[in-house]
Amino acid sequence: METSIESETQAQQAWKLRESYRGPSLHDSLLKNEFATVEHQQDALNRNLRRMLEHCYDAVPYYRDRFQQAGVSRRQLRDPASLQRLPILEKEDVEKQFEGLRAQSLMSNQRALGSTRSSGTTGQPTLVLQTDASIGMFRWLKQRELRWYRYNPLAAMLSIRPSIELPRLPDGNLLQNENYLKVKSWPYLGGLFETGEAWAFNNTNSIKDQVKLLEKIKSQYLLMQSAGLEYLSMQSISEDAISILEGVHAISQTLTPIMRSQIEASLQVPVHQNYGLNEIGMVASRCTEGGRYHVHSEHCLVEIIDSAGNPCRAGEYGKLLVTSLTNSAMPLLRYDADDMAEALEGPCPCGRTLASFGAIQGRYRRIAQLPEGSFERWAAIQLTLYKLAAENKSAVSKYQAYQNQEGDFQLRIDCDEEIFSKITQQVEQDFKLAVDEPDCPDLEVVRTNEFHGEQGRKFQNFISEFIPDMDR
Repeated sequence: METSIESETQAQQAWKLRESYRGPSLHDSLLKNEFATVEHQQDALNRNLRRMLEHCYDAVPYYRDRFQQAGVSRRQLRDPASLQRLPILEKEDVEKQFEGLRAQSLMSNQRALGSTRSSGTTGQPTLVLQTDASIGMFRWLKQRELRWYRYNPLAAMLSIRPSIELPRLPDGNLLQNENYLKVKSWPYLGGLFETGEAWAFNNTNSIKDQVKLLEKIKSQYLLMQSAGLEYLSMQSISEDAISILEGVHAISQTLTPIMRSQIEASLQVPVHQNYGLNEIGMVASRCTEGGRYHVHSEHCLVEIIDSAGNPCRAGEYGKLLVTSLTNSAMPLLRYDADDMAEALEGPCPCGRTLASFGAIQGRYRRIAQLPEGSFERWAAIQLTLYKLAAENKSAVSKYQAYQNQEGDFQLRIDCDEEIFSKITQQVEQDFKLAVDEPDCPDLEVVRTNEFHGEQGRKFQNFISEFIPDMDR
């Protein structure tokens, strides 16, 4: 379904700025930009990119050296293509070249505002210095995407996340398991806009307790990591709670197409998703109408390149690079997000003119290192569990597929004892049929409530010894 500036303007009216906020109405400017001509979009992007490149040349030693090594003068930075003369910036480079990447001065309209760290799921957390502009954009872009999803800001929201990502208790301590926290407004947006109430709950609580809380507070919106939503979708949830639920937001982890289908079918609401990096902020949001990830081009620039470093053609999957346009304290240019995404061309069916890319396939190192057929076998395990869970609601609480260095699999599953033998038999059968190969890896099914990385901030429902240590 196509949208328009008129329909978005009408949806914007539901979002009321708090009287105490005296800043500019950036959210209205962002709305207008969504429907600007492609030429206007490109001109604005080129201006912002040139400004950032010139700042990097003048104030960031690392980039000044790289430009000079590539034979690029300051005058040549007027050409946007000069960005491609820079080498790809890896996470390891940010750690090793930290002082060289630190700007010696900031853009005139920005001030330093702390730092952010990556989650550390790909190794040591990456520290990046930030500005008020780069940090401040997050709230405005979050409001933009929730407007796209037609969220009612006065409704209730439940966040089930790691305790470190939830609001603190009044005494400053982290929220503990078996307790939930009720706050007066939504996280991030409550300081800017008038919103409804919000609840917070640790994702380390049992899935049964998560269901109980959802049924108790009956919130319209639910925000969880993708794997958590997957497990929740396999439970028995009251029709009353389901009928009130209007949308769920999957965060932090790859959401495969079959996971999306499972969650939407079970919870009977659309699953919304964005793509972001702690090091840069919100990069893109997936539109409901076209299923594309629209890049927040006011904040960053995205490239999708092939193994030779060339731009991918439409329909091809390649490495996703992100360039920050708002952080003058420690700019990340051509930063390797270590994810694979689909390159797209042409207008989006939704009518927005923001640049976009297609499906995100997951971390490059996870995909590149896995033996052929690994994902197909994992998908077979998932589909079998979904089917059995639909027939035996709440019998399966959690699972994790593990692949060892020989390519063999182990399925760790927390489930009722009476269904375990049925699960084992069906999973083993479907696992063998998943890939047409004479030599099928072994599969061991284990009933347990202990999983790899369970206390981490990003729990993985599939892990493999073929993935480098820094990826686990």
